[in-house]
Amino acid sequence: MVELPTGYALRSPAARDAGAIADVVQALDVADFGEPDFTAQDLLDDWMRPRFALASDAWVLNGPTGRIIGYAYVWEAQLDREIEADAFVLPEYSGRGLGSQLLDLIELRAGEIGDGRSMTLGMFASTANDDKRDLLERRGFVHVRSVLRMRIDLSRDPVDDVATPTGIEIRSFVPADEVAVRDVWRDAFASHGRYSERGMDEWLQSRFDHPAFDPTLWRVAIADGDVVGAVLVFDVGPTGYTSTVGIRADVRGRGIGPALLRAAFGALRDRGQMRVLVSLDADKESGLLALYEAAGMRVHERHGFFAKPLG
Repeated sequence: MVELPTGYALRSPAARDAGAIADVVQALDVADFGEPDFTAQDLLDDWMRPRFALASDAWVLNGPTGRIIGYAYVWEAQLDREIEADAFVLPEYSGRGLGSQLLDLIELRAGEIGDGRSMTLGMFASTANDDKRDLLERRGFVHVRSVLRMRIDLSRDPVDDVATPTGIEIRSFVPADEVAVRDVWRDAFASHGRYSERGMDEWLQSRFDHPAFDPTLWRVAIADGDVVGAVLVFDVGPTGYTSTVGIRADVRGRGIGPALLRAAFGALRDRGQMRVLVSLDADKESGLLALYEAAGMRVHERHGFFAKPLG
């Protein structure tokens, strides 16, 4: 579908390629931010998402020596609404038009997936990658939101425990909490501009099915016997991750968010995990940004999400 320079070839990925693909993404992380922020396990998790078919929705780009030097994917992230995609080429192969050709492939496949539906195609570009942003804008993509990646190093910036708010219990998640946690998250984020019931259900299920799911790490807040807040916590190799904190609307302002966040940090610290990350939409979650900054987290990466209508 795309005519590549002599010596380059496209094919569908296989599980055995995960490490080499992660190397490509990590090389771009290093070029943009000085250190990697992606693992092969992250990639394998992405491939498990609903409505994603590895054979048709992702490609690896092999260079003249047979080495994997690029990767691209397309995914219907929000049913009937949004197709998400991205493309990566090793920095030493930049300037050869390969990124543009991967974008051609992405747009062709997105058109097939959309099949005439009124949808958007969106891609990420870091604020440090001028070339990628320029390419997307030349191709008709428009910046629609900003995404922040925040980080704390608990070995250098330890977070002291705080007193639990009066009438609130913070404890580990247990399987019986699953329905209540789902209800809390729906309540907490129903007003978000990108919220959809199906999307929230799929996202939560992906967290429960995550290979690194460990209920002893997750933390919930209890008031009068009910789950009123939650933070989802993962220990994945060299990095710990937390979700954004979800608090039921009727109990906000009581200090539950900071208590949950510090409990999450404590759970990871007890495991020996000192590097903790969280991602959030900067344009929609200013309250959460203040919460994480107050806890000692700092913005490590800034990304833009660029979108265009299909067709």
